[in-house]
Amino acid sequence: MSAHLSSEQISKWIAGDRTPDADRHLQECIQCSSEIARLKTVLAEFRSSVVAWSALQKNAEAPERWAISKPRRKFVHSILHWRLAAATLVVIAIVLTGKNISDRHRKAAEFQADVQLWEEVNAQISRPVPASMEPLMNLIAWDQESGNK
Repeated sequence: MSAHLSSEQISKWIAGDRTPDADRHLQECIQCSSEIARLKTVLAEFRSSVVAWSALQKNAEAPERWAISKPRRKFVHSILHWRLAAATLVVIAIVLTGKNISDRHRKAAEFQADVQLWEEVNAQISRPVPASMEPLMNLIAWDQESGNK
């Protein structure tokens, strides 16, 4: 079962009309099992308030079978939840770590490209004359060295 249980399926499950698919889904789905637990708690509180109200109205004690029973958590079920939570945290940590590593590599490559561009710009700015004028400057320098003016 891939989708969550509908409210009708949850109501039937609480009423005792359970199917193997619904049981399997509740073992795997935290959201649906939490909803079942919440509804059981609400129904238990409702039952206790009805018993208390009727006892006050008739000044009689409620039958023992109406006593509030706290929902029992299965030990195995809670271990499954903790394992699922731990696995989720591990996956999140791996994803975030992998993202940070790829971000670092990308930033290092960008930094290297910036350094290279800066060196090229610095080389062009520090030239005494533009590159197109260098042959003329070499000719003038050669002329001055040879003594011809």
